[in-house]
Amino acid sequence: MLIVEHFFLIACDPRAGLPTWPRRTQSAELMAAAALLLDLATLRRLSMRQSLLHADAQVPLTHPLLADALHALDGHPQSAQSALQLVARRLHPLPANVLESLFRRDLVHRTESRRWLLRKQVRYPLRSMQARNEAVLRMRQAIDAENDLHGLALLLLADVTGMLPLHLNAREHEQAMQRLLALNLADTPSDEPRATVVAIRAALLA
Repeated sequence: MLIVEHFFLIACDPRAGLPTWPRRTQSAELMAAAALLLDLATLRRLSMRQSLLHADAQVPLTHPLLADALHALDGHPQSAQSALQLVARRLHPLPANVLESLFRRDLVHRTESRRWLLRKQVRYPLRSMQARNEAVLRMRQAIDAENDLHGLALLLLADVTGMLPLHLNAREHEQAMQRLLALNLADTPSDEPRATVVAIRAALLA
């Protein structure tokens, strides 16, 4: 499962069926874009060179969301902040696309309602608690797994949105923050996935 899918399983209110988190400094669109960029980084299809993100689209990707994000970035080296905004804009409405993907796999329900002036609202209440628990477990396991970039990305996204304290106990939260803060201190070669992770985190916190 993709990082972006795990993130929305964690972030979506199980009953209300809408993504929500305590720290609303970043929109759902931008967080979804960040998660997709982190997916591409873990696949080594996105790398940091001379302070710019470079996409490698030589070999097509089979997942539609990843393929669309890679296509949007192909041939356009740019800062992490610009890449986030570009993917969010080109793949609009990205959060709905992620949730629709989860719905097609029977992990969430899909309900529609009409609001004031007949505006339609779509909600995605949780169908599979097991899938959500697995996403949270993957995030928690990354605290002690040095090379788990997928889990580290989930920790990063949960921290930016203020969700870490909701899913980790005090000891785990302290360890998770130590891991995230250590990203800034690590002497990581610029072409390594971890360097891209650092750049995306910095863009989200800017």
